[in-house]
Amino acid sequence: TADNKYFQIFEWLQMLDRNVAIFLVLILFVASFNMVSFLLILIMERTNMIGVLKGLGATDLTVRRIFSWNGMRLIAKGMLWGNVIAGGLGLLQSQFHIIPLDAASYYMHYVPIYWDWWAIVLVNILTFVVVNLTLFIPTTVIINIRPIAAIKFD
Repeated sequence: TADNKYFQIFEWLQMLDRNVAIFLVLILFVASFNMVSFLLILIMERTNMIGVLKGLGATDLTVRRIFSWNGMRLIAKGMLWGNVIAGGLGLLQSQFHIIPLDAASYYMHYVPIYWDWWAIVLVNILTFVVVNLTLFIPTTVIINIRPIAAIKFD
């Protein structure tokens, strides 16, 4: 069979699939870490505002929702720009073959682009959901903020 005859090529392709999964997990981890640190910094900068909102009667859940929505909006904007830039670069590569390859080593002259729309949508949804779930970590800090101490913070 072709699998037996060209087993090195099929092993190489399986290794590439494994590397893609590892890279996606690492990118997802970095994105989650960046969003958590961004939201923690935002909460620390807005401690006075949180104290005023709580002093006016806002519940912890309401204040957490404000910061969660702000984070979701930022994630959506970043994903939109990331998809536009990546799609544009992918379109340029698929049309004009900007990135060449050594045909002797790679058996092709350029990097091909395969548009798997379901995979793109799935990766976007997974990224949005996972990063949004990690937003609950920094918003738990809001529970510990007391209105009197937060307003005196300045």
